[in-house]
Amino acid sequence: MANLHLIRDLCESKGLTIRELARRVNKDESSIQSAIRRGSTNTKTLEAIAAVLEVPVGYFFDNVQANTETVQTLPQNQETIHYLKQILEEKERMIRLLLSDRK
Repeated sequence: MANLHLIRDLCESKGLTIRELARRVNKDESSIQSAIRRGSTNTKTLEAIAAVLEVPVGYFFDNVQANTETVQTLPQNQETIHYLKQILEEKERMIRLLLSDRK
């Protein structure tokens, strides 16, 4: 069963209203409010909500271990990954340069 009450918490933490969320997923505010109350919506809507709130779809399901702390660090992790990729690319360029000097 989906725990769509988490939508309110995520919206609040991101400074987003339910009305704005609804606009971003092309739904009426009342249909988002109704989905939260029922704890149910279609997959397409849930995927759109998850994308706007920047969480995996599984975050809303009771049987999935989701942790707000992890979700909040996703942007920081993305930056770290980007930085590490840049370092790796530079190291690979250096290795190619050193190997070409040996020839």
